[in-house]
Amino acid sequence: MGAWGLSLSAVGQAPPAAGSTNCGLPLSGQVLDHETRQPLPGTTVLLLPIAAVAVPGVPASAPAEPAPVASTATDAFGNYHFHDLCAGAYRVRLLFVGYSTETTDVRLLKPTVFNAQLHPDAVRLGAATVRGARVAAPTTTAATSLSGKALDATRGQTLGEALTRVAGVTAIQTGPSIYKPMIHGLHSNRVTLLNNGVRQEGQQWGQEHGPEIDPFVASRLTVVKGAAAVRYGSDAIGGVVLVDPAPLRDSAGVGGSVTLVGTTNSRLGAVSATLDANPARLPALRGRVQGTVRRAGTTRTPDYYLKNSGFAELDFSAALGWQRERWGTEAYFSRYHTRLGILSVSHVGNLTDLATAFAADRPLETGAFSYDVGRPYQQIQHDLLKTTTWWHPQTVGKVTLTVAHQTDVRDEYDKYRPRNNTLADLNRPELSYQNRTTTADLTLDHRAIFRGAVSGTLGLSGTYQDNTFSGRYFIPFYTNTVGGAFLIERWTHGKLTLEGGARLDWRDLEVRRAQGTTAAYTVARTTFRYLTPAANVGALFDPTPHLTLRLSASLNQRAPAPNERYSQGVHNGQYEEGHDISLAPGEAPLRPETARGLHLTGTFHHNPRLNGELTAYLTQIGDYIYATPIMPAVLTIRGPFPSYRYLQTDARYLGLDATGTYALGPRWEVGAQAALVRARDTRADDYLIFTPADRVEIRLRHELTRAGASNAGRHLLTPYVQVSGRGVARQTRVPADYATVDYKAAPAGYALLGAEAGATLRWGHFPPLDLSVTGANLLDHRYRDYLNRFRYFADEAGRNVTVRLTVRY
Repeated sequence: MGAWGLSLSAVGQAPPAAGSTNCGLPLSGQVLDHETRQPLPGTTVLLLPIAAVAVPGVPASAPAEPAPVASTATDAFGNYHFHDLCAGAYRVRLLFVGYSTETTDVRLLKPTVFNAQLHPDAVRLGAATVRGARVAAPTTTAATSLSGKALDATRGQTLGEALTRVAGVTAIQTGPSIYKPMIHGLHSNRVTLLNNGVRQEGQQWGQEHGPEIDPFVASRLTVVKGAAAVRYGSDAIGGVVLVDPAPLRDSAGVGGSVTLVGTTNSRLGAVSATLDANPARLPALRGRVQGTVRRAGTTRTPDYYLKNSGFAELDFSAALGWQRERWGTEAYFSRYHTRLGILSVSHVGNLTDLATAFAADRPLETGAFSYDVGRPYQQIQHDLLKTTTWWHPQTVGKVTLTVAHQTDVRDEYDKYRPRNNTLADLNRPELSYQNRTTTADLTLDHRAIFRGAVSGTLGLSGTYQDNTFSGRYFIPFYTNTVGGAFLIERWTHGKLTLEGGARLDWRDLEVRRAQGTTAAYTVARTTFRYLTPAANVGALFDPTPHLTLRLSASLNQRAPAPNERYSQGVHNGQYEEGHDISLAPGEAPLRPETARGLHLTGTFHHNPRLNGELTAYLTQIGDYIYATPIMPAVLTIRGPFPSYRYLQTDARYLGLDATGTYALGPRWEVGAQAALVRARDTRADDYLIFTPADRVEIRLRHELTRAGASNAGRHLLTPYVQVSGRGVARQTRVPADYATVDYKAAPAGYALLGAEAGATLRWGHFPPLDLSVTGANLLDHRYRDYLNRFRYFADEAGRNVTVRLTVRY
């Protein structure tokens, strides 16, 4: 392809033509296959100075190839674009493996669009090995990813906390260390998490049950905003979170990374290390081991310590793969183990003390800094074992089989030990859940048909889940058997992509719970069977090289979960009661939810200055299942607790997400993101409780001038600084008479100041070193967040400075 055929980034801009003063002109276009009219992503586009094509004094037998003044590559839609060109004549050359090179002269006097079609060229190529990462096909559903530097800036945080960097994603908190992701106001059973391609299964229904996933394993976190039930299962009404590790090493050698994290507040320390290997003598074999240790002490607010808010965590994962040209297999194992303290003040002795705690300006019980985690606390261990095998026959497509088994053990310890000394000495958990889940997924990504215009995926999935408990009753024993089948097809023609899919899940849920007195009880077995359909249609339109429009509509059903029907009792500082435990006369048992969603997203991208994305959505859920406070709080033999019962109504969620960046100059950039959610109970014509408040974040970033080489080129510094501000309004859109549905009015809004600075250091032949310092709540502002379960008792964390250090080798 010539000396310039592999250039993929701009190498300069055209010099001004003689006498030209107009140097702000754009040149853009789209490159298609001449036969199929399909986009050709990755086409090299060279811009040659037309005056340099014929070089005086050079013999015709040895023509000189002029150096391009600029080069780029087409994106996933076949689009390319150059900015700030000077008026004049240019030669555009297009190169793509397997196609004839096309060269055309273009005279640029105004903003110009030049589209081209390349002709397939049958050539005999010598043997070659090409390795690379697959570029995902564009989808009609909006998705946002954290990777690279953006993901590195979250290292040391929990998964739920890291995801709040995505517009439209908030989190339900339980103190300073438990974050549960919420997408567009929906959470728990309505948001699906995929850990390395496997649906995460455990006790995900609990608002105070954070994801049992080590975020250090991820090289990319992706949030699919909006219903994705056709691909990922009927529970994905609100969206999906994909936790994807990096592909296993495919080049001979050994590599890896070590990350160190430390914070001032809670004095958290974290170490995570990864080792990848691919033996030169056995190139088909590749493997990885990874481990993380995190430990934090008591968190401090601006005025006091949150007693018993520390945690200790130890995680491990390993993967081993074998890959050939047409098939491959991989085995993966991970263990997540943590012990999390629960705020002590959330457990009180009587109703008077509980009312006093709600009304108090600060907790009734505080403490000093300590790394000790005492009662009450959670202890969780989650094991995942999976195997994935793929086969890629040329005539069919790609067949993938994934089989996985998960074991989730969650122990919950009350603040006070049993009064029986013998039982107290055993130090057993008051409540222990054991959840074992086996899943199997078979998919076929069939080869493109109809001259390459149609592609798609067919899939079958199956799940068997067994849930038991020991200790006191909270949720029943149950087994859950699920089988599903789905089909997704995508048609692309030029700038338009249409997508449609359908899914049907069969679910058999058997619940076993005791009835009667302690002296004489029976085990009642209740079986629920559901057929839950899901369907979606969507369109993606790429009208210009800088604008992409997505529209999707969905319909799906979600079956009630066992806890929503039959939970009853105390756990983690609250009392909870399922809907079907005590039905009122004439009240029907829970019915499946039916969700209808509409999402519209516009993305403005690859512009020299302004880029951004805007998403508007509407989700209507018939027979919506939600937890609402029981007034007054329930008094148990263990004390009074904030109490909740599951109810069913019709709901409407309406919202807007916006994110954008604007380049103020060569090294200055301002960015912003905002999210609005409006949630209403349409039966009662009132607002729903526990909906995210309006929020906005603005940041100013400066890339400092790269320092020149010094000390004989032994080190190079590439620094940046950033200042940010976050504002969250008070949630005023609550039920009209909040005193009858909540224990305390929504807290005041707040504004927080943050800052970040970082650099990449290279010293001689040593591996590069990434160093960053991040400050949060720098003004040590005192505030409470509406979505924190412990806002009834205590403030949020105060000032915190985090230092991160990563070495990659």
